[in-house]
Amino acid sequence: MIEAVGNSNVTVNNIMQLKKACMGFEAIMVEKMLESMDKTIPEDPLLKNNAQNSIYKSMYINALSKKIANRSQFGIGNLLFNSLKSYVDYKKYKTKSLKPLRADVDFKPFNNNRSSDIIHIKKIVDEASKKYSVPKKLIYGIIKAESNFNPHALSKAGAVGVMQLMPQTALEMGAENIWNIRENVMAGVKYISSLINRFKNEKMAIAAYNAGPSNVQRYKGVPPFKETKNYVKKVLAYVDNKY
Repeated sequence: MIEAVGNSNVTVNNIMQLKKACMGFEAIMVEKMLESMDKTIPEDPLLKNNAQNSIYKSMYINALSKKIANRSQFGIGNLLFNSLKSYVDYKKYKTKSLKPLRADVDFKPFNNNRSSDIIHIKKIVDEASKKYSVPKKLIYGIIKAESNFNPHALSKAGAVGVMQLMPQTALEMGAENIWNIRENVMAGVKYISSLINRFKNEKMAIAAYNAGPSNVQRYKGVPPFKETKNYVKKVLAYVDNKY
């Protein structure tokens, strides 16, 4: 079930701020570690021990610390974020349930006159498809199954927008504003592209988009979850339709 939430921007922004704060905390820890290590290295007699060199060294260590923290997959920042993100409560915002997708996979052909949002989404899909070499029909299939082309969709699990991205995934794919339609679609297509490149199989990539790549890796194919099996079926059924 997808939910359209009026004031959900506040919640998602809080999650993104929490993510940045956690990564900033890790950067500080890494910086302190690098500074401590630096003191154990003998001074180079050719370098002047003056204020200018000290400032440059400090700037370098600071920039390096942030880079290490942002690229870390299993560091302190991620551990802290994963421990705290569950405290953000989506349920306190007013929600409005949308009609769930039909289980018989009866999709209507894509209609670019349906709304201004869909016309806008279609243009972004064209751009994303070319940039990340992902078939447009596959992108449309994922969007249909995820949000039914609703840019304001928010799931109970916290997945956001047209491509139903989790805030952490959106950040990792380069989306700064997860509610922005273009950033959401571009990040979602970049993610499915990475899954296709990883599994070398479109069906497994679709399953990984729904159930997570770790589950696909674990079961060496589409996981035996009813939800994931139905999801893959829905996406592929829409891909096979003409629009």
